[in-house]
Amino acid sequence: MRYYLSLVLLVSMVLTGCTSGTQVTNKHSSSGEEVGSYAALLRINGAEYRSVGTKNKGEYTLSDEIGKVKKRVPPEVLPKDNLVSNYLDEGTLIYSVEEDSDVILVQTEVDGVYEIFKKTK
Repeated sequence: MRYYLSLVLLVSMVLTGCTSGTQVTNKHSSSGEEVGSYAALLRINGAEYRSVGTKNKGEYTLSDEIGKVKKRVPPEVLPKDNLVSNYLDEGTLIYSVEEDSDVILVQTEVDGVYEIFKKTK
């Protein structure tokens, strides 16, 4: 009886010890680069805007040019300064729209296609 009790205690201690460690997941691609998914962000006048895609479908009308992206930071960095993005290239044109003050359009490399960014709350 003591033998079985000792065996059960030993097995439970071993199992507990094996599962209490921190698990590390592989966040690297096969080429060794770090991979992850980050939101496309843009900071304008202290407000943060997040990309919601390029499907405008005539919802928004271009208004005034707000400016150009001044600096691009790495994808994992949150933009802190005005006209800084972790997604858009430097020099990318940014426009306001007539329909919604919380939406901006960003010129893409394809003519006539604009990426939509909405202000985060």
